[in-house]
Amino acid sequence: MLCGSLLLFAAAGPVVAAETAAGDSAVNGGSATTGAAFADPQSWAPPAHATPGAVPVPAGVRVVRGYADTPLGQVHYQDVGDGPASASPAIVLLHQVPWFHVYYNRVQAELAARGYRSIAIDTPGYGLSARLNQEPAIADYAAAIDAVMGHLRLRRAAVAGHHTGSSIGVELARTYPQRVQCLMLHGVPLYTEAEARTRLEAPHWDQRYRTDGSHLADRWAYLGGRIAGSPDSVQWSTLSMWISGETEWYGHHAVFKYDMQSALAALRVPVVVFNNDLDLLGYTVERVRALRPDFAIRQLESRSSNMPFDEPAAWSDAVVEALGSCSKQTVRR
Repeated sequence: MLCGSLLLFAAAGPVVAAETAAGDSAVNGGSATTGAAFADPQSWAPPAHATPGAVPVPAGVRVVRGYADTPLGQVHYQDVGDGPASASPAIVLLHQVPWFHVYYNRVQAELAARGYRSIAIDTPGYGLSARLNQEPAIADYAAAIDAVMGHLRLRRAAVAGHHTGSSIGVELARTYPQRVQCLMLHGVPLYTEAEARTRLEAPHWDQRYRTDGSHLADRWAYLGGRIAGSPDSVQWSTLSMWISGETEWYGHHAVFKYDMQSALAALRVPVVVFNNDLDLLGYTVERVRALRPDFAIRQLESRSSNMPFDEPAAWSDAVVEALGSCSKQTVRR
């Protein structure tokens, strides 16, 4: 149940970008914070194509993939790099849905090059993780992530999330604060009650395929007109939805039903919030700032709505810098 006090954000100005029940992306022709025109995905020089299981790391860098038993079934993870055992925390990476660990392939390579171990987890129901037979809550997802960390014997780690991953990260830090050394959030789904209700009432994307393949072309066109970034990000965003199957909407609905305001207010761990103008939840950053002025907020330069995927070096730099910021942050008690 969402808090009635969320309505206090209604005066924050018009919302021009939002996640929808039909997918991660819907905009009204401009960036979330400036109204500037979005970049044409086709204007990007094609990057090295991302594929699951192909982390572009130098020879000798440790890459381990596996499964952990959780309350939501078996969950897949990709564990990259060793990192100094005592000098820095491992970094748990939580993706937006319906993406999966491929979203962080390049980030994991960048972090490994900087000497950090990272674990990208496929949210239950997505990617290579087990499918779910009933709709979960954000608390259920957080319990599954806690189980993965236990399986990996990660007593404590830094946690970074994007969009849906931010919601799961917040709940993990609220419920299991001993697990989270530093929480990094990029795109915080802090909705008003009206915004959340509208998203819950939106129809799900039609998952029926057509033998001429036009169902894929329709999704490509939908995303290509709404997100800034590389053709590769449109490709993987399109494919990820069909990989997730008919319950791909579970994660979004869990986000729309989550009481983010109360959860943020309850946090007692260091938090750094990332924002860039082209992020589809960029408009919520001022809401977060008003609610928690003690959080560190970092404005990033990016040409993409999917910055971790498209600009992994810059995003990884921000993560490493945030780790230092967390160590100096005074946590509200």
